Amino acid sequence: ANAQYWIGYSHFAQKDYKGALAQQQKLIAVYPASNKVPDALFNIAASQLALNDTAAARKTLKEIVAKHPGTQAATLAARRLAELK
Repeated sequence: ANAQYWIGYSHFAQKDYKGALAQQQKLIAVYPASNKVPDALFNIAASQLALNDTAAARKTLKEIVAKHPGTQAATLAARRLAELK
């Protein structure tokens, strides 16, 4: 799961946002119980924002806050949601 996360993150760093989305979604599908899931979701939201899909990003950020409270990703997601309003 950790390696899969970094594969997705490397796509994001190279501004391949669609590739990042696909790799992070793969992590969630293959490793649904991983502690990397909240971070993968946050990377998905960032990719969605980069692709100008604000509605999807907002939904993803709300999912992080609701399903992964207490994680750093949830804290960051709540901040990002506040910025989007």
